[in-house]
Parts: sequence; C-alpha cells; structure tokens
Amino acid sequence: MKFSKIAYQLSVISYQLSVISYQLSVISYQLSVISYQLSVISYQLSVISYQLSVISYQLSVISYQFTEKTPHFPTSPLPHTPLPQFIIHNS
Repeated sequence: MKFSKIAYQLSVISYQLSVISYQLSVISYQLSVISYQLSVISYQLSVISYQLSVISYQLSVISYQFTEKTPHFPTSPLPHTPLPQFIIHNS
C-alpha cells in the first residue's frame, strides 16, 4: 500500500513536469515569433531610413537648383547607404 502511494505521487509529479515542459515549449515558440516580428520591424525601419535619406538628397538637389550662391553640388548619400537586405533563417 505504501509503495503504491509513492508510485502514484511519482506519476503525479511526472505529469506535472510534462505539463511544465509543454508550457515552456509554448513560451519558446511565442518568443521565436516575437523575435521574427521584431526583425521584420527592424528591416522596415531601415528601409524607411533609406527612403528618408533619398528624400533628403532630393530636397538638397531642389534647394541647390533654387540657390545660385551654392558653390558646389550636394554630395549624394546614396552610394554610402545601400538598401538593407532582409534575410530570414528558418531553423
């Protein structure tokens, strides 16, 4: 009788540990989804940054066209600012 009670308690503990293991795997999956979403957001922000640098350059060209006092043509930031590449690694 005493051994069957111990065996039952061990099976309950084993079940509880398997539930905890499952919950941890769900949390791990959710964190990987969040990580992916953050990398997408990061990529989108870098694209926006690139687009803003293009707009800035275009505005400086327009400004140059309306000013006769500017001694030199504005330097383009574009060769130094390549469009970011987004690479997804599936695990």
